[in-house]
Amino acid sequence: MKYQINLFPTLEKNKTDKIIYFAFHYLRYVLVITQFVAICVFFFRFKIDQEIVDLREKLDQKQSILVATDDLLTRVKQVDAKMKQVTVLLDTQELFQSKFNYIYSKLPQGVQLADFSLSDAGIILQGVSTTIEPVKSMYEDLQSEKRFKTIELSNIEKTDDGFIFNMSLNEFSL
Repeated sequence: MKYQINLFPTLEKNKTDKIIYFAFHYLRYVLVITQFVAICVFFFRFKIDQEIVDLREKLDQKQSILVATDDLLTRVKQVDAKMKQVTVLLDTQELFQSKFNYIYSKLPQGVQLADFSLSDAGIILQGVSTTIEPVKSMYEDLQSEKRFKTIELSNIEKTDDGFIFNMSLNEFSL
C-alpha cells in the first residue's frame, strides 16, 4: 500500500481565490435556500389571496340571501302580529262564550230575561219571574259557586206580571 503524504506547506490563497472558493461552495446553498424561501412565500401569498377571494364570495352570497329573505321576514312578522291579535280575539270570544253559557245554565225555568248585557266589566241581567223563589235560588247558586267576585241583586219590585229584578255580576273567573 502506498501512502501519499504531502509535506509541502499549502500555498496561501489570495482574496479572489477565497471569494471564488466561497462562491462555488457556499453561495450556491445560500441562493438555493433564498429561492426556496421566495417560492414558499409566493405559494403562501397565493393561498391567502385565494382564501380572501373565497371569503368575499361567501359574504356576497350571504348578503344576497339576506336581501332575498328580508321581504319574507317582514311578511312573517306581519303574519305573526296578526296571529297574536287573532289569538287575543279568540281568547276574548271564548271568555264571553263561557260567561254566556255559564249564566244560561244557571237560569231557572221560572225566570224570563228582559235585558242581558255582557261586557268585559261583567254581566247585567234584568228579568221577570212569577215568584221570587227562582230568583232567590239562582242568586244563592251563583253565590255558592263563587265564579264571580261580586254578585249584586237589586231593584226587586212586585208588579202585576210578577217580580222584576236587576242582577249585576262582576269579575268572572274560570
